[in-house]
Amino acid sequence: MMLAATAADPGWLATIFGYALPALGVAAGLTFVIFVHELGHFLVAKWCGVKCEKFYVGFDFFEIPIPFTKWKIPRSLFKFQWGETEYGLGSLPLGGYVKMLGQDDDPRNAEAEAARIRAAAPAAPEARVEAIATGTAAEGMVAGQSALKLTNESLAAAHTHDADKPAAPPVPATTTAGTTILLDPRSLPAKPVLARAAIFAAGVTMNVISAVIMAAVAYSLGVRETPAIVGSTVPGSPVWAAGIQPGSKILQFGKRGAPYEHRRFDDLMTAVMLNGYDRDVDMYVRPPDGSQPIWYAVRPSDRLKAMSRRTSRRPTIGAAPLMSRDVRKNEASGEYLDPRATPALVDKDKVIKADGQDLKTNTDLPALMAQKPKGELRITIERRPLNQTAEEAKKTMPQVIDVTLAPRPMRDIGAVMKIGAVSAVRKGSPADVAGFLVGDQILEMNGEPVGDPLSLSQRLVELASSRQPVKFVVSRTSPDKSVTKRTLTVEHPEFPLQFNNEFPNGGPTAAEPIGIAFPVLNVVESVVAGSPAEKAGLMPGDRITVAQFVAAGKEQQEREENAWSNEAFEPIVLDEQIKAWTMVFTRMQTAQSDTQVKLTWTRGKETKSATMPLVDSTTFFDESRGLSLYGFTEVHQAKSATEAVQLGFRETTERVQEVLLILQSLITGKLSATNLSGPAGIIFAAGSFASEGPAKLLIFLTILSANLAVLNMLPIPALDGGHLLFLAAEWIRGKPVDERLQFRLTIGGILCLLTLMVFATVMDIGRFAELIHRWF
Repeated sequence: MMLAATAADPGWLATIFGYALPALGVAAGLTFVIFVHELGHFLVAKWCGVKCEKFYVGFDFFEIPIPFTKWKIPRSLFKFQWGETEYGLGSLPLGGYVKMLGQDDDPRNAEAEAARIRAAAPAAPEARVEAIATGTAAEGMVAGQSALKLTNESLAAAHTHDADKPAAPPVPATTTAGTTILLDPRSLPAKPVLARAAIFAAGVTMNVISAVIMAAVAYSLGVRETPAIVGSTVPGSPVWAAGIQPGSKILQFGKRGAPYEHRRFDDLMTAVMLNGYDRDVDMYVRPPDGSQPIWYAVRPSDRLKAMSRRTSRRPTIGAAPLMSRDVRKNEASGEYLDPRATPALVDKDKVIKADGQDLKTNTDLPALMAQKPKGELRITIERRPLNQTAEEAKKTMPQVIDVTLAPRPMRDIGAVMKIGAVSAVRKGSPADVAGFLVGDQILEMNGEPVGDPLSLSQRLVELASSRQPVKFVVSRTSPDKSVTKRTLTVEHPEFPLQFNNEFPNGGPTAAEPIGIAFPVLNVVESVVAGSPAEKAGLMPGDRITVAQFVAAGKEQQEREENAWSNEAFEPIVLDEQIKAWTMVFTRMQTAQSDTQVKLTWTRGKETKSATMPLVDSTTFFDESRGLSLYGFTEVHQAKSATEAVQLGFRETTERVQEVLLILQSLITGKLSATNLSGPAGIIFAAGSFASEGPAKLLIFLTILSANLAVLNMLPIPALDGGHLLFLAAEWIRGKPVDERLQFRLTIGGILCLLTLMVFATVMDIGRFAELIHRWF
């Protein structure tokens, strides 16, 4: 940290430590979670008098060959003997185990282990042992009692414990065949069913207890969270159509439970993901003005479903998290995207005023900028030295600076595209009051053609200032397929509360002042005289099919790919569903001044193409002016030890419930199995949490502990839940489940788990490959 605060290059050693320390924290944390689980088994087993022969974190099942060398990684990285137990760190970091006498996680050793604990008992006369092994149940019981009597006498005379205590006598047990055998008294099978159940359940119990403790410690330190506050909404999305305004705070997901002030945005995304597409997401939302919370029911739309299936395959409702007012400067390759500011802005400058108005909330800034897209905009910022600590900030006053932001014209080619039919009407909006319906096709506005649909919102802002009504002529198709024209009057357009020039994934745009959303079609409506589009030969009615950007040179291309995406110069094949004209238009805004675009279009049966430059609009402006902001976070810190424990218990309970819901969603098909992560994904996620500090790493370990607790309790042979299932059957039947059946079921369980792990690892590899592709 000291090196990072200096102006000098930190050097390779500091860089290595910068990566190594979080990695070591992750390794230690994952090892600790496994250790705690196995410690639970170990402690209860010892308490029940079971001999524990091994205690390992990681597996020591076999040596691991090092590719292209003659060397091998040994079974264990280190080990030592203490008392009767061997403690060690296995070379295969996929879990851990406690080897108890009479029990082996490897089913191949089950028969040998069973014979070992029988042979370990002091020998009885051969005839009686044979009767025990081969006789009927009654004969075996009599023989067993006789052998036990002789053995007790022998033990009392000849065997003593370390503390001069008599050794415990062998324990008679009934086999699956109904015969009675003698078992080593310190072996696991010799213990009562309830004792064995306690041993197998102890690992999960310890995971839950440790999860509560780790979460409590995290909240004592203070956990940085992204609150469940809506920062902006995607035009036409479910939250947009429901009328949920930017700045609204979500207090509850679903009708179960109770409102909670510290809901996180991650909780919202998880609730939506687990909800699926077939039902509403119920949300209890407090409006930005702090008035009485309102229940909303929103459902992911078909279009958002299609979009998400092409990416993460997760449902979404179109809400984005709240942004802060801290300026985020682009890296060197993207500096051309930064706002033109006088004086220049610096990273982490905090905006406190805009257009002379104090900013009371973080949503005030985008609202004011959306309402004043033209001309210069004056903002006031607070500036502190970079890398200043929180304690230093308390002792010094920030520097207050007035900054002027220049307008940022939109870049275009002079082609006005056709407006699509209304796809959503915001509830309670001026358009809703005026009678707009989904499916209406706007033909005129105040007696004139509607014009460019992309700039419609900004043109309505000017009308909102005059407080004049706006008349629209729409074409409406009735259920009987008849088409009529209607005149709808919007009495008072409103000032927008968010930017309207961001179109993620080629989605619809909106006329924010009146509250309607609509797609922008790939069909040319008109061409501006003298524009690049007219010179290239574009005409009304042409349908754009492909757009591909062309860099002025290799250096410009690399810079633009670094600033935007490595796919910046790949062809965009338009389809009206996912990749619409708004995607091409958004890409134009990230292009350098000398970048051109090659369009391909159809006219009847003809296909034409041309390359044309991008030009600045004189009437349509970027409302953000290129200003990027950091996401808003806040620290949730317990005020007392009691509150920390309560928060730790709440965190653990919610995480356990979350895992159960995820399993339910996977089984019912609401959640795609492609969202699963294997060991590589877990380590990657842990590293991301660790980079945010010890409190976030502890929260991740809480999540991991909850996962381990629930997954280990699944009734799958080879897991703790599978052992408990066999014990429940033994308790009900009065004798163990057939060993051959147990063996087959255990092998099947192991194969299922290995298959699931391989599948999850393949999903991880796919995600990593996509990430690497984006990087390079």
